[in-house]
Amino acid sequence: MVLRALIVDDEYPARMELRYQLSQFPDVEIIGEATNAREAMALINALEYDVIFLDVQMPGMTGLELAKSLKGRAVMPKVVFVTAYENYAVSAFEIPATDYLLKPIEAERLAETIQRLREAKGAAAEGKAEKAGEAARQAEEPKPQLSFLLCEKDDKQIPLPLNEIVYIFSEGYNVYVQTYSERLLTRHTLQELTERLPANQFFRSHRSYLVNIYQVKEISPYFNGAYIMKLKDKNHSEVIVSRANVKRMKQLFSMG
Repeated sequence: MVLRALIVDDEYPARMELRYQLSQFPDVEIIGEATNAREAMALINALEYDVIFLDVQMPGMTGLELAKSLKGRAVMPKVVFVTAYENYAVSAFEIPATDYLLKPIEAERLAETIQRLREAKGAAAEGKAEKAGEAARQAEEPKPQLSFLLCEKDDKQIPLPLNEIVYIFSEGYNVYVQTYSERLLTRHTLQELTERLPANQFFRSHRSYLVNIYQVKEISPYFNGAYIMKLKDKNHSEVIVSRANVKRMKQLFSMG
């Protein structure tokens, strides 16, 4: 695990001294230096850093102001203030800072800071791994089969029995459920419904259609190996069976 570091200080000797001290830690990689807040912000926007070693007093924007401007970022680096002045410590920890080092930096004190940064990064990595593992477990667990389908009508939630569904179709970003006489909106995706509705009752005839096979009135050959299903709703809707799904259709209806 490597700590990617940025040094921000307007004084060249101070940057070189800190660079030397940090070089004593094999897991610290200095990948950037800046002489003021403007340069630092450009580097922070270009790369991700684990820690910024930040001077407080600099020309223009101070280190405290720069640290405050970083709050709320999606990827927030840890901030360690490095300064010759004690009187900014309270403001620094309100930001909050990970640590506050006084120049000249004592070796033991810097070692404590590095260990604190290691522990913080390790905890963050464990948290990410745990979240990733939980997401993977949830993805692997099959969702329970639906016994009814929740639809919407006039700002009301309607639990629709499966035998009342004639077919389901996607149109733009929406998915609709067609009953005998009306069309209802559902918040499920078509793919989710394909996976969670009974496979022996609902047939994915086309990428845009999911059909209740007990609501099929007629099946007719169509163009280029495809078929057309005429359904039992009020409007006698016709739904295409794409050529890729014809074999499954013939199995469901025991067609020779």
